[in-house]
Amino acid sequence: MNTNIRRAEVDVDSLKRLQETRESLKQVESFPYRENLRSVMATDVLTCKPDDTLKNIFKRMADQQVSSIIVVDHEAHPVGILTERDIMQRVVTVDSIDPEITPVSKVMTRDTIILHPDNTIYRALSVLHESGVKHLPLVEKDRLAGIVTLRQLLKLRYPEPLTLIEGIKDATDVATLKAIKNKLPGMAEERLRSGRLGRLAYDIVAMISLINRDIHRQALKLAAEGLGEPPAPYCLYVTGSHGRLENLLTPDQDHGIIIADNEGNFQYDQYYIDLSVRFSEYLDEIGFEWCPGYIMSCNPIWRKSLTEWKQQIRYWFEGQVREMGRFVTVLFDAAPIAGDIDLFKELNNYAFGELAKHHEVFRVLHEEEGGHRVPLGFLGRFLTEKGGDHRGQLDVKRSGLIFVVEAIRILALKNHIRETGTLKRIAKLVNKGFIHPNDGEYFESAYQVLLHYALKSQVSKAAKGEKIDTYIDPGILSPRDKEMLRHAFKAVSSLQDLVASEFGQLII
Repeated sequence: MNTNIRRAEVDVDSLKRLQETRESLKQVESFPYRENLRSVMATDVLTCKPDDTLKNIFKRMADQQVSSIIVVDHEAHPVGILTERDIMQRVVTVDSIDPEITPVSKVMTRDTIILHPDNTIYRALSVLHESGVKHLPLVEKDRLAGIVTLRQLLKLRYPEPLTLIEGIKDATDVATLKAIKNKLPGMAEERLRSGRLGRLAYDIVAMISLINRDIHRQALKLAAEGLGEPPAPYCLYVTGSHGRLENLLTPDQDHGIIIADNEGNFQYDQYYIDLSVRFSEYLDEIGFEWCPGYIMSCNPIWRKSLTEWKQQIRYWFEGQVREMGRFVTVLFDAAPIAGDIDLFKELNNYAFGELAKHHEVFRVLHEEEGGHRVPLGFLGRFLTEKGGDHRGQLDVKRSGLIFVVEAIRILALKNHIRETGTLKRIAKLVNKGFIHPNDGEYFESAYQVLLHYALKSQVSKAAKGEKIDTYIDPGILSPRDKEMLRHAFKAVSSLQDLVASEFGQLII
């Protein structure tokens, strides 16, 4: 731990109460939708070479009581898989197959579907159901790193999204995808009925986000129908709450496209215009409203070749354009969801390289974030809207939750952390010694509590058929709810002060 670490000004009572809440959250059983496969994969994978005989393989599978074996080449890269189902269909029922002499390469399934250990559990479930396979090898640095199976993942708790995964995969029109998205408020309401704070809401939001990503992928497939083959590989990425896996019930559109460099192919190519416009229109029909800032791939600013993207990013940093702060948040909250992921990785590396050269950007981000204050007045009195439709109410998202997202983003980027999720950024900041563990708990608990009230507000209004937003009326809250909100807002204020103090020492 860094002994010179700057500490937040903490309200001791708030810290204690939020820590108590945080401990209670650990008792809530939940399905880890957003956790990566590395946390659950089996690393002791049974493997063989392509020329190994079936008889030898059958014995090894029986000895180790496994239902599959991964076929690897001399560099440990998977080239195939043999499962119990393959044995029944391709060996036992075929008289001409002699296990004594037949190599596994003759009957194995080639072109094995693989994922990276950093893919999410939800993504693995989605791929397994879409492909119809039950075993999923995981590859890292071009070598077999582990395996997960459908049976293993189904043993995890609360598999509610599975029916939606099936529906998304089978959707052949926009109306079906819209109907699936419309089920999310009801599913969130059902999960919130336990009345527990925080972590439960965090898991629900992760589930919503991952389902929305699948909807985006299927919408892209539908948009591509009839357009022919793309002139060059491309990558679709999402950003904002989509990129952070922090969707509430009404996220708008935030996405862009990176096109591989190819002579004669550039951002205005008609294929990509047609694809991105149709994709954006489909998302709007499904229920993802047009982005007010027009951060969508149908806007040429957010649809470019890789080289043009690099030029654009360099201009943003060097020119210090007026929208610099907004563009930076888009860049570093983004995540690839379809297409050639390597295009995104290269652009992401370039963007972080430019960020390292331009510390003045952090000042821009801080000036934008530092102007926001939490809605607490004298003696902890809530500051609510003075007029309009929301008189006497406060917006939990825009007057608290988003402040945590912004402040933690600044600290993470300043300290070269590449995570996008807010809680993962907090964890990295703590693990690397940039913030104190107690401060990390304080901020994390505040985020979870605010997320709970924001989601609860949306779910309640959806159930009543009202406009879905994150406004709440503190006057009708229970004393305990009011107390928890005050503690959360105090923590947010401490976080903002911590960020401000960091910039007191920042040399530009």
